[in-house]
Amino acid sequence: MPVVKDREERLKRINDRLKRWNGHPVSTSELARHCNISESMIKKDIAYMKVEYNAPINYNHKLRGYYYMKPFELAATVTLTDKDLATLHRALATLQQFQHLSLFDDLRGTVDKLDKAVRFRSSLADDFGKYILFESVPYTKGSEWVEVFLQAIHQRQVVQFQHQRYDTEVTKTHQIYPYVVKEHRNRWYVVGWRLDDKQIRVFGLDRIIPDSIKQLTIDATPPDFDAEAYLRKALGVAVYDGPAEAVMLSFTREQGFRFRAQPFYPFRDEDILVDTETELQIRLDIVVNRELVYELARLGNQVKVLEPAHLRDDLTAFLSDALDQY
Repeated sequence: MPVVKDREERLKRINDRLKRWNGHPVSTSELARHCNISESMIKKDIAYMKVEYNAPINYNHKLRGYYYMKPFELAATVTLTDKDLATLHRALATLQQFQHLSLFDDLRGTVDKLDKAVRFRSSLADDFGKYILFESVPYTKGSEWVEVFLQAIHQRQVVQFQHQRYDTEVTKTHQIYPYVVKEHRNRWYVVGWRLDDKQIRVFGLDRIIPDSIKQLTIDATPPDFDAEAYLRKALGVAVYDGPAEAVMLSFTREQGFRFRAQPFYPFRDEDILVDTETELQIRLDIVVNRELVYELARLGNQVKVLEPAHLRDDLTAFLSDALDQY
């Protein structure tokens, strides 16, 4: 029998043999023969299973064997490449950025178990944290309301709250049937159907007045709403009534490479109109809103709006107002 060098495979074999004996002790020598390794290695694997998997393994000194004290299933495992491990560590670091949210409390334990389960598969995993730096996601006001709205969505309840916009001192009371909670640029928003005017509206959670939020049981029949399809048409988290428009942009060659690598809006190969050594022209089907104007303004002279004319006018006016500040 070949030596079972892979720990993952050895743990499976040990688990299968202990389960097969239905609580009767299996000797160290029997397990060693089953895996074709030394008894000292078996003892190390048993200890590992008890620590990392909380395996209920006990040792019967009289019968000199290991057994399960209660039914136990070893967690299903998958083969992970070094690339998979790197991706996993990036995902773990991303989740840790939101550790201040109470709804992630239960997830932390799961993530910790997953991290332990894969760490032994590659020595590289222990070093990833030294060489990968992540942009910090700061705590943002309003994130404490995320769980409240998620509960209301799940329970199909109406939420009442007082809200104050940035551009006014007036506080208004709203009752909405929430559809989805969305994070954008480190701010949390709720998209919902407002009862008084029966319209889709978006509210920044950081502008909710503390102690004003309540979950209500109201007989409301909101329309069906596909949040993913609705938000996919526009940048940011904005309410819009009109359809997406054909927006044609001309990028410089350098910015064209950047846009291909990290587009601010999805596109297909057939959306590329011109691709030369000096220019990349592209067509996007997108809702024209302030967020799009801000994104294009950020690119400065690296992009030019070809169509539609009203977007070009909005961008020109925005840049002109910015210039007037100086």
